[in-house]
Amino acid sequence: MQDYVVLINLDDGVCHALARRLRAEGVYCRIMAGNASADEVLLADPRGVILATGCSGKATDVPGMMDYLQTGLPMLCLGDTALTLCTVMGGKLADAEGGIVTFTFDSKDDLFDGVEDGERFLPALKGMIFTDEQGSVCAAADDAVIGLHVRQRNVWGVAIPLERNDPAVTRLLTNFCSQVCGCTLWWNERTFIERAKASIQEAAGESDALCALSGGVDSGVSALLGHLALGQRLHCIFVDTGLLREGEAEEVMETYQQQVGLNLRRVDARADFLLALKGVTDPGEKERIIRSLLREILRRECEAIPGVKLLLRGTNYADAISPEDNALLPADVRVIEPVCELFKDEIRHVGESLGLSPATTTRQPFPGSGLASRIMAAVTAERLAILRTADALFRREIEALGLQKRLWQYFAALALSPLPGGGVMIILRAVQAAEGGSGMPARLPSDLLERVTEEIMQACPDVQRVFYDCTPSKTYARLAGK
Repeated sequence: MQDYVVLINLDDGVCHALARRLRAEGVYCRIMAGNASADEVLLADPRGVILATGCSGKATDVPGMMDYLQTGLPMLCLGDTALTLCTVMGGKLADAEGGIVTFTFDSKDDLFDGVEDGERFLPALKGMIFTDEQGSVCAAADDAVIGLHVRQRNVWGVAIPLERNDPAVTRLLTNFCSQVCGCTLWWNERTFIERAKASIQEAAGESDALCALSGGVDSGVSALLGHLALGQRLHCIFVDTGLLREGEAEEVMETYQQQVGLNLRRVDARADFLLALKGVTDPGEKERIIRSLLREILRRECEAIPGVKLLLRGTNYADAISPEDNALLPADVRVIEPVCELFKDEIRHVGESLGLSPATTTRQPFPGSGLASRIMAAVTAERLAILRTADALFRREIEALGLQKRLWQYFAALALSPLPGGGVMIILRAVQAAEGGSGMPARLPSDLLERVTEEIMQACPDVQRVFYDCTPSKTYARLAGK
């Protein structure tokens, strides 16, 4: 195993940003849960540990801090976790004057090699007070101490803000990983591909493997990695649920069977899913039914193909796989997740390196339950047809103007109309976001919305009203103070 550091996830946003920044610099890092024990960290065998949160001026609760200090591993605490380190070592915190402050770093310390002093904005500032026995000063903000170096433990705490694209933070991180921990800068997409290929070959041995394609980039990249490792010993299936967008089922077969050359078979399960979803209106129940039926189909396919002892699952870092997802598989089938440590954008880059087209790698996020989750009523063949048409018309107008480049997601949903005469309503939604979870509605041109509305109502006579959803996501509303 090549060398890497562990990031303890105490703050999703900060942790993910640091992971991306490190990997962009060629440093491989593995994210572990915020409550990971010191024993779990040692078992992972990293070269060092990084703890990081925002910079609010309040010590962060780090459940395993004392135990992490006993591992003997080099450790870097950034943001509020530096204040935690100070208090754990027996020091105290003192209020200091925030605002624009001048940061100075110990130039003799390897951690700050090449890190330049300079001004930063720090609205919430706490100074550290500790004795020489507890540590030494390694950073300051004006007259306040914000950096603690515990030399005997090879541990640093630096309470600096982790600003996006800050070269000082990037240099500090790479110094810790390379100069302190001794990590080599080996991480890149080609290296990942070779490692994934070797892992799949080792897991498969002489047996065959199965991979289910959903049409998304995660499962597509997993299938390509499996094909690279096993060739025709990888059996791919595409379960056509009937819940995809217009033309997507055909695109999946064209891309992966005709263009890429995967050993791919289409399983037509459209009637099965419609029957299973009949009369169901609750979104959670729809998702449960769809997942259950997909698991059953996957189990049947595993049993039907001789020699299959390995299942490749397209699970990225943000996905959550429940134990029941594997419960119905044959007992002798092992599961491997080739892209489980990557973020979505990293998977897209790997897909491009493997030869997938931009149209495939930049495909916008789509729920696992497909269009069923965007029908706010019972799912029927007629409603699916209406939604598929409305969604396609909206997407074409967006893409005709090139607006998709600044949007995270744009789609149509369907609801029953409460107005006299019945019929259905179409709700259009377009969202700008950096990470997907925090999004704001896009300000689309009014003439585009008027044009789409007219096209939808002409193509779908049962549509009574068309609306544009301007509601910010809950996460964005909270960030914006709304």
